[in-house]
Amino acid sequence: MTRILLSLISYNFLCLFLMNVALASISVEDDTGQHIELNKPAKRIISLSPGMTELLFAAGGGAYVKGVVSYSDFPQAAKKIQQVGSYNSVDLEKILALNPDLVVAWESGNPALQISKLKKLGLTVYISEPRNFDDIPSTLERLGTLMDTTATATSAANDFRRELAMLKQRYAKNKTITKSVYIQIWNQPLMTINGEHLISRIIEFCNGRNIFHDVGQLTLSLDVETILAKNPDTIIVTREGDLGNEWLSRWRQWDFLNAVKNRELHTANPDHLVRHTPRIIQGITQVCGFLQPQIKP
Repeated sequence: MTRILLSLISYNFLCLFLMNVALASISVEDDTGQHIELNKPAKRIISLSPGMTELLFAAGGGAYVKGVVSYSDFPQAAKKIQQVGSYNSVDLEKILALNPDLVVAWESGNPALQISKLKKLGLTVYISEPRNFDDIPSTLERLGTLMDTTATATSAANDFRRELAMLKQRYAKNKTITKSVYIQIWNQPLMTINGEHLISRIIEFCNGRNIFHDVGQLTLSLDVETILAKNPDTIIVTREGDLGNEWLSRWRQWDFLNAVKNRELHTANPDHLVRHTPRIIQGITQVCGFLQPQIKP
């Protein structure tokens, strides 16, 4: 009798264990170290940044994205998805009405209070903040796990790794010249990034040195005098076209700057630098072209 009773208890514990495994059968860790658990693949997803929207599509989950923020314009299909606000101000009612099973957020872009409110409403929030190139394919793979699109996500991740390796081989040939670089991500106020930001990794990859590498904040506002005192060899602004030239025009008046004297004033495609997606390969190629023009693509 005792043996039968013990067997029943063991059986019940086994059933409970298997039920718990089933209820949390999908699990990944986001960039904040938070464990994201789903009891089934995410099929109704809200993206809170244009970059995250790109990553979701690249990982094979475009059909599952039901809400995006403004400027989610790549790929073309993203433009047709309902908008739920901007990266820094979302409409909670619209998000709840879409009944999402997953929200993907951008740690340094979305306000912390906004993310906290979403969590308090009971929504599962995956937070992304790529700081290294390896974080991009890793994010694709983790999103693929959450959406059950592993084959597509793995293929995209491997493509990225292969293309990055080719760029490393091409631009590792010249490490004798290092240019100091000021990269401007906004104009009013003047804003840049420190050495922990992925854009700074691009500068280093291309054998440049971010003049604000050692500053504590990930992004920072500056005055003109601080930048003039650093006298960078190269200035890159993350805008193209007329707006990019307008941003550069303020620096042309300072003819003592190395960047001005050497005609090292450049405009860069913001989508390829600010959005940390597979298209950053194009951003790396563009920046390396500025800093190592002697090496042909």
